[in-house]
Amino acid sequence: MNDRRSITRLYEWPGTAIEPLVQQSQEEGFRFLQRLKDEWLSGENQFSGQGEALFGVFDQERLLAVGGINRQSDACGRLRRVYVKPEARREDLGRILVQHILGFASVHYSRVMLRTDTPAADQFYLALGFSHLSPGGSSTHTIELSDIAKRRPS
Repeated sequence: MNDRRSITRLYEWPGTAIEPLVQQSQEEGFRFLQRLKDEWLSGENQFSGQGEALFGVFDQERLLAVGGINRQSDACGRLRRVYVKPEARREDLGRILVQHILGFASVHYSRVMLRTDTPAADQFYLALGFSHLSPGGSSTHTIELSDIAKRRPS
């Protein structure tokens, strides 16, 4: 990542900074960022439980990507609401963000699961080391975090 870009943990709703992402995601047919907004503002899910966090990739003050982790069980986190602005997708920001989230998750969980329904996202997560789960469940992909935990500096 270049000097102008940073990954920041979001403790407060990013307000107007996230609105372009919400709008672009809706134009692409995705509703999950609108759900993120609705759930955060209602207090239903603010990624504030133990082992939970929401992160943003910023280029100075411009939000380029967002994604978070929620607790699914004591041993399992759920990767949620990962979205990268279309014009930033070829800049490796999605990979950098997901690896950052997995590093955070590795302190709290032994595995992470997610659900996706697009071929592009399927290939993206497989390239990051996720595996397919059996069809029909609430999750489509999983990754064991033992290797990530071993690589974390002490």
